[in-house]
Amino acid sequence: MPAPGDIHIVHNERLQAFVAYQLTHQDARDGSLAVLTLDWTGPALPDPTTVAAMQPARFNDLQQDDALHHLWVGKRPPRDFQHVGRREPLIAAVPKKSGSWPDGSEVARQRRWDALDAPAVQAFKHATAAPEDRSVLLENGEYPVRRCATRLDGAAMNLAPSLALFDALPLLTRLDISEPVPGLLPWLRKRPLIHTLDISPLQDTTLDLRGTNLVQASIDASGLRHLHLNDGLSRLTLHGTLEPDLRITAEDEGRWLTLISTDATLAWTGLPSLGELQLRDVRELDGGRIAERFPQLRALRIIGAPAVLHGLPRLGELGQLHTLSASGVFPAGDAVFPAPGHWPRLCRLWLSSVPAALGAAIRKAYAREVASGLDLEVSQLRKPDWLAANLDNPFRDWDGSAQVSTAQANKAATLYRKACTDALKLAAATCDAAALTVALAQVGRAYTEGFNALDRRSGFIETEEREQIYTAWLAIVDAVEARGGTALDREVLRAAMNEVRTF
Repeated sequence: MPAPGDIHIVHNERLQAFVAYQLTHQDARDGSLAVLTLDWTGPALPDPTTVAAMQPARFNDLQQDDALHHLWVGKRPPRDFQHVGRREPLIAAVPKKSGSWPDGSEVARQRRWDALDAPAVQAFKHATAAPEDRSVLLENGEYPVRRCATRLDGAAMNLAPSLALFDALPLLTRLDISEPVPGLLPWLRKRPLIHTLDISPLQDTTLDLRGTNLVQASIDASGLRHLHLNDGLSRLTLHGTLEPDLRITAEDEGRWLTLISTDATLAWTGLPSLGELQLRDVRELDGGRIAERFPQLRALRIIGAPAVLHGLPRLGELGQLHTLSASGVFPAGDAVFPAPGHWPRLCRLWLSSVPAALGAAIRKAYAREVASGLDLEVSQLRKPDWLAANLDNPFRDWDGSAQVSTAQANKAATLYRKACTDALKLAAATCDAAALTVALAQVGRAYTEGFNALDRRSGFIETEEREQIYTAWLAIVDAVEARGGTALDREVLRAAMNEVRTF
C-alpha cells in the first residue's frame, strides 16, 4: 500500500525521460495522498544512490518564484507510477492545493520557460517583483491600457499607431482578438512571453501560427481552410462551424496536442497522431470515427449534452489510451464496453451519468484492474425511465435556430420531459389499455396546452415545429406502449391534442 515517504517515477513522453515524485502525507480522513515533484529526471530507472540524492524540485516559471509543486491528489498512485525507493518525507508542511496525479508536464513547462528569450524573462520577473505600474500607455476611454497590463484586446490594439507600442508591456501574456488587427501575427512572433490567444472571427481562410510561442489558442474556425499550429502549442479549442475541407497541421502531427471541440463529426483533416481529444456538449458521436481519425489517442474525454454514442466497441481500438473520461454518454442498449485487455496502458477510467446496466457491467469487468492501479470511478447510473425522459429530447435543435429563442427551446424540453415522466408513471400504475388511453389523453392535452401558451406571444410555431411537437408526442406514446406491453388507441390520443391545439 502507498505510504508517505515512497518515491515513484513516471515516464513523460514529451521529455523522453522519467520524472521522480515523493508521497509526503496521507489524509487520515479520506486517505488522499500528497505528492511532491523531485529534482531528478532521467532516461532509465534510478539506482539507490540516485534516489538518496533526490531533493524537492523548484519552479520559477511565470509568477512562480522558487516554488514547490506539491498537491493533494488521489488515494492510490496510477499504474504507470513505478516505486523506486523510500525516504523520510523531504518536507514537513502539508500542501495547500489539490489537483490530479502529475505526469511530468510541470517539468516540461519549466524547461520551456528556461528556453525563452532571457531579456524578456528578466523584464517579466522584474515587473512582477516591482510595485504595480499603473501609468497609462494608451488612452482607451474607460479602459486605458496600463503598463501593468497582462491582457490586450483587438479594439485597444487598433488604437495604437504601431503594435510596437505594446513592447512596453513586460507582463503581457494574453490576447483576445475579436476584430482584425493588421500586422498581428508578425508582431506576435516577436513576443515570446505571449502564451494565450483567443481569436474570432477570421476574415482569411488561412491562419498560420508558426513561429509564435503560444501554449494555448482558442479559435473561431468558421470559414478556415488551413490552420497551421506553432511548435509547443499544447491546447487548442475550436469554435464555430468547421468546414470539411479544413486541414490542421501541427508539430509531430498533433502528438503533444490537446484538442477541444463541440464538433463530434470530425469531418476536417489533419492531426493523425493527436494525443488528447476533448468533445464537449455533444449530442451524437461515433466511436468508430474517433478510432479511425486518431488511432494514437492517449486521452479521450467526452461531455454529452447528453449524447448518443454509436460504435462503442470501436473505442477498444485505441490501444494507447491512458485516460478515458465520459459523462452523459449513452450507447445502444446492447452495446458492449471494451474489455480491459484492449487498453493495457489505461490508468484512469472515469464515467458518470451512464446507463445503469452498462455501468454495473463496467464495474464488474474492471474490478481487478483497480488492484493494479487503475483509477476507476463509475457514478450517476441512469435507469431506463431517466433515459426516456432526458436522452431523446426532440427539441434539441430548436436551441440556436433563427426563430426559436433559447428560453423557448428550454421550455419545450421541459414540457416534453414532464409529459414523458407523467406518461411513464401512468404506464407503471395502469394495466388496462382503455383506462390508460383515457388517462394518457389528459397528459396529451396538458402537453399541448403548454405549447399553446409558449406560442401565444410570438407565434413562432409553424409547420416544421408543429410536426416536431406531434412527433415528440408519438414518441412518448411509443415509450408507454413498450413499457406496458399493450397497444393504445392512437386516434383517441391524436384527437386529444387537436381538441386543445391553437398553433
